[in-house]
Amino acid sequence: MKHFDRVGIYEYPDKYVIVTINTWEQGGGMQTDQISVTSKDIDNLELSELILKHLALSKSGVNYFDREKAKKELIKVTGLKTLKAQMTNSKYISVNRNNGIYSIGPTVNGGTSGPKKGYHFTKEKIEFNEPEKITEIGINVKKGLELSK
Repeated sequence: MKHFDRVGIYEYPDKYVIVTINTWEQGGGMQTDQISVTSKDIDNLELSELILKHLALSKSGVNYFDREKAKKELIKVTGLKTLKAQMTNSKYISVNRNNGIYSIGPTVNGGTSGPKKGYHFTKEKIEFNEPEKITEIGINVKKGLELSK
C-alpha cells in the first residue's frame, strides 16, 4: 500500500480548522479527532508548522477508527453542532504529502443537500516539492483556500 500523509483544512470566516486524516487499508480517507484551531491572522511560518505537525500524525493502512469520537471533536472545536452549520460559509482543501511532494486540492462547497452536496475537488491543484523555506507550505495553503469556493 502506498503511504502518504494527509490533512484537511477548513476555512471559516474567523478561523482555520486543521484535521489529521488517516487513510483506510482499502483506500480513501477518514478525518480523525486530531484537530487544531487557529485564527486566520496566523503567520505563514506558524501555519506551516501546524500543518507539518498534522501531516506527521497521519497514518496509512488503518483498519478501524472511532468516527463518533472524531465527529464530536470537530463539533467541540468549531462550536458548530450540525453538518449544515459546519458547511455554511466554509471552504475546504486537502493537503497531501508523498515522498517530499505536496499536493493541495481546492474544493467547491456544494452545501448539505441536492445533487452537488458536499465538498467537491476542482481540477486545479497546487503541487510543489519539499520547500527550502517551510513558510511556502502556509503560502500555498492560503492560495489553495483562495481557489476554493
